[in-house]
Amino acid sequence: MKDIVILGAGTAGCLAANMLSNKLDAKSWRMTIIDRADKHIYQPGLLFLPFKLYGYENEDDVVRGIETPLPKHVNFVTAEIKLIDHEKKTVQTDKGDHKYDFLISTLGCRLAPEEIEGMDLNNGTYTFYSLEHAMRLQKALAEMEGGRLVVDIADVPIKCPVAPIEFVFLADYYFELRGIRDKVDITLVTPYDGAFTKPNASRILSKTAEEKGINIVSNFALERVDSEAKTIHSYDGQSVEYDLLCAIPPNLGPQVLDDSGLGDGTGYALTDPRTLKSRKADFIYMMGDNTNVSASKAGSVAHFEAETVVGNLLREMAGEKPLPSFDGHANCFIETGHHKAMLIDFNYDMEPLTGDFPLPYVGPFSLLEESYVNHVGKIAFKWVYWNMLVKGYLPNVPLLPSHMNFLGKDLETAPQIRNATKIKVGEVMQKEVVTIRQGSALKEAAEVMTKNKVSGLPVVDVDDRLIGIVTEADFLSALDIHGGSAIQDLFDTVIRRNRRKKKMGTIVDDIMTPDPLTVTDDDTLQRALEVMDKNGIKRLIIVDEGKKVQGVISRADLIKLYTMR
Repeated sequence: MKDIVILGAGTAGCLAANMLSNKLDAKSWRMTIIDRADKHIYQPGLLFLPFKLYGYENEDDVVRGIETPLPKHVNFVTAEIKLIDHEKKTVQTDKGDHKYDFLISTLGCRLAPEEIEGMDLNNGTYTFYSLEHAMRLQKALAEMEGGRLVVDIADVPIKCPVAPIEFVFLADYYFELRGIRDKVDITLVTPYDGAFTKPNASRILSKTAEEKGINIVSNFALERVDSEAKTIHSYDGQSVEYDLLCAIPPNLGPQVLDDSGLGDGTGYALTDPRTLKSRKADFIYMMGDNTNVSASKAGSVAHFEAETVVGNLLREMAGEKPLPSFDGHANCFIETGHHKAMLIDFNYDMEPLTGDFPLPYVGPFSLLEESYVNHVGKIAFKWVYWNMLVKGYLPNVPLLPSHMNFLGKDLETAPQIRNATKIKVGEVMQKEVVTIRQGSALKEAAEVMTKNKVSGLPVVDVDDRLIGIVTEADFLSALDIHGGSAIQDLFDTVIRRNRRKKKMGTIVDDIMTPDPLTVTDDDTLQRALEVMDKNGIKRLIIVDEGKKVQGVISRADLIKLYTMR
């Protein structure tokens, strides 16, 4: 009998356990899940509890027994995890040791208010990032009749990065329902340079906040809280006054991961971002909020990670190597109040785009746009969570693939295309261009190309005006190794759509391509892309009005669009 041990029985732990239980032979594999908690909390509900909105009023609305979502045949152990000895493949707890053949760590992350001077969640500072404190905040908001509500993100990363902006949107709605919105000033204070981390989403969310009369103080790195003066201070000398402070304290990973030599010094596990395998030990996979990958710390990410983790575990059990299949996919509804919500869908390399989800035109959800249907999706997710997600059924839904797709998305809002339409050729072109004079010997041209490691040379006349281009392909074509006939040359050129054969010559004029395609430095990159793609060429020469060579742009230069944000 072999052992697989899962640390943590939250969203990620339940997902992994349920998916594996359907794939492993119970006669060959024993599954043990270890967690110190006795409650499983539906964490998206913590956002609504402080406002008593949409049926979320007390603990019973978000809590179930810790074992409720777990497979029936697993061995559940209530214990405090002390150490992961990855050399002996043993988990040490306060209730005894547990051997493993494979381990999945889904220990989540923790609030660390002690990292900020003066931040006391039981005295003067509130939060909604735990059940206890969400209920405490509920009372404080009910007693608030006016003044300054400040929501501060102390540090990043945090669990559910959209939750703070959702909170201020709901606060706007909540105080409007109470008829005192005009008496409450709402401010979101954030270390980001806008409402969110991703530029496209930040632009839209910031505009929505502005329309609701919500202030955003950006680039604010919280240093300390002065609860007596009711003021928060940043490291660079900024300060914001408040009457009620709702803070998102620093989030740290589990200390046991650092103690076990698996962490990055802040408790987050050093994790391969594509395979989700531990970078520090074999036979260990990381999943959910306790990883150090750059994906959002959210339930949807755990859902998409699960397919990679379970798939790679099964591959390793079969003696195969794990696949780098996780792309950082995340999606999340963003509640905006007034029975409306937005939806975002993104991954490591692509920011949220506008469009329809999951199907083009049909939707039914809209990306980065407020709608009632999105709100219904947000509220209905509670049923999906308990009955499908943690049960491990969602990975089997075709319209929710773990790998992000572009179906229904408006690609015009993608950063690569957005930049291509606004950036000018002159901003990225290579300005130092080697040219060759009309009438120069082919030997000289070949030597210049070899010395400068270029594949083509603009040919200029005696007034330095562009008249042609000579390339490696022109040289090779002129060699005419096979010595084809004129009829064969015509067949290759017309029927096979090859380049016209060049005749052997002695000077660049003999083999150059005359009047090459050009662009100007004021053309957009999109224009350059279109010309290259339509004509199947690798480079374009940039000229001014007098046909003087100003630079050159190649496919390699345009690939830089993928590095821009």
